[in-house]
Amino acid sequence: MARTLPKLGEEVVAQIEAAWTQSQPDWARRRLLVVRLIAQHELTVAEIMKIADVSRQTVFTYRDKVVAGGVAALLQRGKAPGNRPAVRGAVQTEFLERLAAGQFRRAKDAQAWIKKRTRKTLSESGALKVLRRLGGKLKVPRKSHAKRIPRKPRPSKSNCP
Repeated sequence: MARTLPKLGEEVVAQIEAAWTQSQPDWARRRLLVVRLIAQHELTVAEIMKIADVSRQTVFTYRDKVVAGGVAALLQRGKAPGNRPAVRGAVQTEFLERLAAGQFRRAKDAQAWIKKRTRKTLSESGALKVLRRLGGKLKVPRKSHAKRIPRKPRPSKSNCP
């Protein structure tokens, strides 16, 4: 039998609406959307899942968090965010401008610039990963590619006159 969505109460609905009017990050906005749709009692769980693009379990998890601890509990994240990227914000736009201008011929050039600009040391593969994530392409191939290019055979001495 399907679980029903009980009414959240006037106080909780007022908290949800107050939080909805404030500026929120995307993840918090999605959580508030789910509980806001639950509070309206106009849609089924399946319709809420489609609108908010979340799973059925997530709908009930968010509802349980609001019932247990209010909107403050809903807007708390359980885990800290991951590591911050070395190249982000204004540094990222400057990096992309320099990349478009062709100032980075090798990953080592990008690595040196990142170290100088952000004071963060990246490995050469880390600099390549940053380049790839930002959609960049180097001017010259990596060293391993140069080894794979077949060389023209030299004429042997026996063929010479």
